[in-house]
Amino acid sequence: MRTPLIIAVSLGLMAPVSTPVFAQQGQPTLYEYDGKSYNSLAQCQRAKKRAKARGAVAGAVIAGAGAALLGGNVGETALVAGAGALAGREIGRRTAKRC
Repeated sequence: MRTPLIIAVSLGLMAPVSTPVFAQQGQPTLYEYDGKSYNSLAQCQRAKKRAKARGAVAGAVIAGAGAALLGGNVGETALVAGAGALAGREIGRRTAKRC
């Protein structure tokens, strides 16, 4: 008889602690990505997509320039630039925080 009362009281006391801070204050949910806050999920996902694109471009340019400077022919340089683009895209996607 006393055990259900103790459980009910403990659950009642835990409810304010378990709700998120934004829900308690009545503020909208903010999404965070790469240290920046966004008001909507769509804005956050656009930022994530831009980070992947920037990583791909940077990887392709750096790898392609490196292969060209080391004396590779056109085919080798293109192959290395493609691999650099894939690596840069993955780095851009994985290093930043998720929405």
